[in-house]
Amino acid sequence: MEISSFELIFKPQSPVGAADTVLQGYFLNITNLEDVSLTFRLNFVTSSITDPDRSLFANTVAIIDTPNVNNSPATLIGGLASPSFRLSPDIVIAPNATAKVALLPSDPFPDPTVAADFECRGFADLTLPAVFTFIPPASISFGPQLDRPARVLVTPQNRATYLNGGVINDQTQAGLPTGSGGAVVEIEPEQGFLLPFSGGMSELLSDMSPTPMPDIAEADMALMFAALADADLKSLNAKLKDAGIGLSLEKRKA
Repeated sequence: MEISSFELIFKPQSPVGAADTVLQGYFLNITNLEDVSLTFRLNFVTSSITDPDRSLFANTVAIIDTPNVNNSPATLIGGLASPSFRLSPDIVIAPNATAKVALLPSDPFPDPTVAADFECRGFADLTLPAVFTFIPPASISFGPQLDRPARVLVTPQNRATYLNGGVINDQTQAGLPTGSGGAVVEIEPEQGFLLPFSGGMSELLSDMSPTPMPDIAEADMALMFAALADADLKSLNAKLKDAGIGLSLEKRKA
């Protein structure tokens, strides 16, 4: 769901005449209104940009703050010309808890000898991704976290500091309109599929209860799927592709 626009700035307030330098970041409060823990994915979408002073690439600091973890560093996954940057890790929010995400301009920029001249705009997109869950005795589900849309309270803000000669002159914060027009939104869970399997993985995990495995690394996925000795890999690869997972499997002789 498109939450709001964002604009990061580190440049003079006005292109004409004397002006303070503005350092502006984007802040987003996300409250999970459901009675179960949920994992959210946040993407910052921009147009494809090749100017290193206009891209999010290598120009930002990202922070995730939750009730149990204070100011945890995060990263944006993407390259210079990427039209979208995914926040990593995904944001795990306990029932009825609130997390804050901050995206700030970082310094130095590509040429630190040049006066502050960074800006980047776009919109923030929040999703409820499918997650991996082991289902005893012999299945892995890559499926939705809920069987209905999740109720979420979102509060996006711009926060700006005004600098003159390195001295803070003023600070402001302003609420941003949401894409839905309201603070409470409903986010549709992404769908997935069920993976039946047999062999060693079933024996290894047979004592586990259903366990979400969000944001699993592709290397870990490869190890997990290695137990699918009897699987129809053609169908499995098609499902992985449909789910947007950049991984395919093939059988080889050892």
